Amino acid sequence: MGGLVQWEGWYKADEEEVEKCEVALSSPLPHTAFTASSVFTSGYAPGYAKLNQRGGAGGWSPQDSDSYPWLQVDLGSRKQVVAVATQGRYSSSDWTTRYRLLYSDTGRNWKPYHQDGNIWAFSGNSNTESVVRHDLAQGIVGRLLRFVPLDWSGEGRIGLRIEVYGCSYWADVINFDGQGVISYRFKVKKMKIIKDVIALKFKTWDSEGVILHGEGQQGDYITLELRKAKLLLQINLGSNQYGSILGHTSVTSGSLLDDHHWHSVMIERYRRNVNFTLDTHTQHFRTNGEFDHLDLDYEVRS
Repeated sequence: MGGLVQWEGWYKADEEEVEKCEVALSSPLPHTAFTASSVFTSGYAPGYAKLNQRGGAGGWSPQDSDSYPWLQVDLGSRKQVVAVATQGRYSSSDWTTRYRLLYSDTGRNWKPYHQDGNIWAFSGNSNTESVVRHDLAQGIVGRLLRFVPLDWSGEGRIGLRIEVYGCSYWADVINFDGQGVISYRFKVKKMKIIKDVIALKFKTWDSEGVILHGEGQQGDYITLELRKAKLLLQINLGSNQYGSILGHTSVTSGSLLDDHHWHSVMIERYRRNVNFTLDTHTQHFRTNGEFDHLDLDYEVRS
């Protein structure tokens, strides 16, 4: 891309030969990784708030006078988070029935988890032992997570044990001057991808240029580029051999994106269904053609 471009992001493809991004992230952490707004007594400390653990009083509970209770976990570094799970305090009448999720990299600026255009409230527990898991429709990236109870058991007080699922996050800020290129190489030479997620941020003062491109030997491709300061996504999962059913799909989003401000992009695809998000605006569309795998060679170039 001509002009100065800065870009950071991650790519994840779900298929048989790629490890799923569903590692339990909080259970292996030391007690010191857990903090809270307050603690009922020492046995209810946040370090005991690990899923299925019975140590201490069997989970975290805040003081009754705490008007804004929260349980926080420090994952140690930025992680891609794809799911969360909660449980009540062991062998008690204490559980959380509804909560919000906040995330941050520094602990100073917190972002609430959004879904369907709203700050999301998760349904929690109705007893002490059942585990309630939520897969995040919008994956998040952060080092610190806060669980903020909104409602809790009428038979007791707030009680919480939690787990966070995800994987390591690769992110570097890369500067391009129009001459360079980087490649993301897969573990295997060729991939038939049924589900993928691409997320990145970019800022530039150039109105034209390719941000990301990948292609395969069967004619499949995915391209993200700026044209006239608008973001253009082009994707082709394949056309039929006679050329009568074309797979090319093109979607444009935004304007005046050469303003040298950071813009967030997320492309989530499952088979032919795609969510294309630029900053806070999401377009939902279905790709043309009759195929649902993206056949790529072993790298994506930016």
